[in-house]
Amino acid sequence: MKKAFFYLILSCLFFLSCSSAPKRAMLVTDNSQVAYSQLEDANNSIVSGKYSRAYNLLASAYSLALSVDNTDLLCKVTLSGIVFKILCPDISEIIPAAERQTSVNEDVFLLKSKDEILAESKKLANRSSNPAFFSKLCSIYETRIFLENELAASDTNSISSDSCRSYLSVLESVRPLLKKEPYYHAYLYRTEGDVCMAAGMYDAAQKNFAEAARIHTNDRYLVEIGLDWYCLARAYSLGGKKSDAISAIQSALKYDKDAENTSGIASDYIAYSKILLKDNPTDEEKKLSEELALWGEKILNARN
Repeated sequence: MKKAFFYLILSCLFFLSCSSAPKRAMLVTDNSQVAYSQLEDANNSIVSGKYSRAYNLLASAYSLALSVDNTDLLCKVTLSGIVFKILCPDISEIIPAAERQTSVNEDVFLLKSKDEILAESKKLANRSSNPAFFSKLCSIYETRIFLENELAASDTNSISSDSCRSYLSVLESVRPLLKKEPYYHAYLYRTEGDVCMAAGMYDAAQKNFAEAARIHTNDRYLVEIGLDWYCLARAYSLGGKKSDAISAIQSALKYDKDAENTSGIASDYIAYSKILLKDNPTDEEKKLSEELALWGEKILNARN
């Protein structure tokens, strides 16, 4: 009787231990998590002018996302690839072959033109978990391509008011979908700011860049914040607000130093030196301008 009771207790303990064991995962995200991390690092590298690093990170993120058929992630990677191609159109001239990863997937992706990459992004958007959202997201980058192409074809490096209204209309239609996507929400504001700058609408550009900086700061996108303030300083400067431009470029310097963004720091100092020379500069401002320009060049050469 005692032996039977003993075995009964053991059986109960066994079944209880089995029922309380952790359940096996029904979703594995190891590759996707690594790819998302690489994508964020790649975006930071693009802003920092580290194109070799950005190239390799984007190629790797693309391969990882493709290996697990994560079309949402693939779409985001290709969209970042468009920004990369705008800033680095001829890979062979900027990135030595020895510094580039070689894989069949990068041949499909990064060696295409920005227009070809956009076409791929749109196909991926249609196959994503949320086609409406990702298709609208693609329209931001399509607008960026249109803007860059129009500026390149313009003798005055500006766009018409009709083009400006058309671009802003497309971008505004995307805004309601981006409230929960801070990175892309801020990028939308920055793109609107660039559109306004190209049309000479400096006050509107200032508001957009300031909003991009606010979103990036709230969500701690450190490298992006410095670029927002740099853009804001340029908008203030071209809008005739010298003191505001100086304050903004000082903020850009602060955040770029916090991010250890060498190219950003150097660009900030060079921009600072140019701002000081506006509106009948004093002898002190002229002297400081020269010092800042030399310091900026020295910082840039330190990385090389």
